Formats: sequence, structure tokens, C-alpha cells
Amino acid sequence: MMTIPLPGHGPLSNAISYSVSPLYELAASLHTLAQPSPPERFFSWSEDQLEQFESARLTQEWAYLLPLFRYGIPDTFDPVQTKGVMGVDEQYEYFVMLPTEQFVRSVTPMLDHWMQQHAIPQVYLDMQEDSDYVKGRFSLFVSSYWQLYFEENWESIAPQFVKEAERIYASVQTMPALLSYLQSICSAFSLDEENRRLTCPYDGPDDHAEQLILYPSYYYAQEPCLSKKGAHAHLLYSFS
Repeated sequence: MMTIPLPGHGPLSNAISYSVSPLYELAASLHTLAQPSPPERFFSWSEDQLEQFESARLTQEWAYLLPLFRYGIPDTFDPVQTKGVMGVDEQYEYFVMLPTEQFVRSVTPMLDHWMQQHAIPQVYLDMQEDSDYVKGRFSLFVSSYWQLYFEENWESIAPQFVKEAERIYASVQTMPALLSYLQSICSAFSLDEENRRLTCPYDGPDDHAEQLILYPSYYYAQEPCLSKKGAHAHLLYSFS
């Protein structure tokens, strides 16, 4: 059970915030593209994207990196961490400055999950041999994907994030509005009025978070995912 305290005095926004990052949304789109059976609403988009990869001769590179996205989104793309990373130049600088050890840690859970289901991928073997090489290939692919395809996608979906931000702002004005909004994402959220805290089951031991950070996503198409990072609870969900 995850618990998040709500302020006795002061705005609810002290306990509930949200974060949006174009780079994170790019990673969410790759996570969806990496699924063996894409959700129905992304079926045409996935087919078109894979055809474009083939035209741009990126199919082989995508197959190489796909194990890093099939079972999750690497923490490298965390929305709080990448919130100000917008254009291709900022993305390039972000990955250049990102320590290789941090990159390896961020993709290791995805690779571990992959190897529970599939044969050991080449990207894993290369990472054992030269992790800087893998990070370089990863960074180049992400930059190419942004420039060739995703930047235009982001411009078309950005207004939907503005609308979602307005919904979040309205929800933190009152306790009933907040609970109704959270339950529209995940019905398991409840309010412990006596202790003035939110509670929600999650895959892990009973835990306490100081704040809840919402990650609305257009391209993420899985069930809402509640996790704990440091002192904060993070809720990733699809709003489309």
C-alpha cells in the first residue's frame, strides 16, 4: 500500500504535482512501438512508423535497441530529470553529459526482464564489453528519431498536454475533486480522511511517499503504473 500525506493547511498542490517532458514522451512512444501487439489506437501509427524506419534504414538499429524499451521506460528519460530538454541540441548535450554508469543502471531492469523471456540480446553483450559504445548508439538513435519523426508528432500532441494540465490544476482545488480525478485514472485510490492521506495499492511493500507526481502521457498505452522513486510516488498514466 502506498500512502501520500495531504497538507492540513495550504494548497493540495503542495502534495500533488505533475511533470511533462517531450523526451519522456518520445521514450513512451518507443515503449509502445516495442510491443509485439500494439494497442488498437496505435496500430496504424506503429505500422507507419516501422515502415518509416525501414525507409530511413533504421530498422536494424531499432531491432538492436528494442530490448531496452519492450518492458519499460528507462529512468534516463524521467520527466522531472528531462523536463527542460526540448530540442535536438539540448537532447544531445543531455546524453553527452549523462554518466555512462547512470545510463547502464537505467536500462538494466529492462534488460533483466527481457532475458527472463527471451535469449540474451546483442545490446546486453555489447554493454558488458563497452557500455560507452552502447550509450553512443542509443543517443544517436534517439536524436535521429526525434529529428526525423517525433518532433512533428510532439507539436501536434502538445495542446493535449495543456488541456490535461488544466484538468490537474482544477482537481487540486478541493479534496473531492482531487479524489475524483485520481480515481478516474486508477479506481483503487482512496482517501483516509482520519489521517488525511491518500492510499493506493501498488506492487511493492507498504511504503510512504512525501509527494505524488503525475506523469500524463499520450503514447504510453499500458495500465497506470504507480512506483516509488526516492521520497516521491510517481504515477504514469495514459490520458488519451
